Amino acid sequence: MTSFDYQPARRLHIEDPKPAPDGSIHVGLSGELDGEESEFLRATMAEVVTRFAPAPVLIDASRLDFLDSAGIRSLLSCRRMIEEAGSRMSMPWVSADVRQVLEITGLFQILRVEQAEPAFPSPS
Repeated sequence: MTSFDYQPARRLHIEDPKPAPDGSIHVGLSGELDGEESEFLRATMAEVVTRFAPAPVLIDASRLDFLDSAGIRSLLSCRRMIEEAGSRMSMPWVSADVRQVLEITGLFQILRVEQAEPAFPSPS
């Protein structure tokens, strides 16, 4: 009898961190950020902090399609972890759906959202 562990496909995709010329680190998120994907985000951001702190971390969420309350908690947890490492996190680029959620919850300024368009748009 063969046994195997079923691993559902990831719904959150995190691009490899990219150092920018200004010294900041850019991390792209796409897909869905919810309770099932929250630990994946926190673990990835912990690696980013270990490798790059105290460089500022800029999250490009312009391709993030879904964000729920667990995803919000995860982002706030990442923000706290990054700040405790002596750095700063911002989300300069968010999708329209994420923008709406952050505005409704009052977290738009706390997560330092600056604009809706990504700095480096994806090729069509």
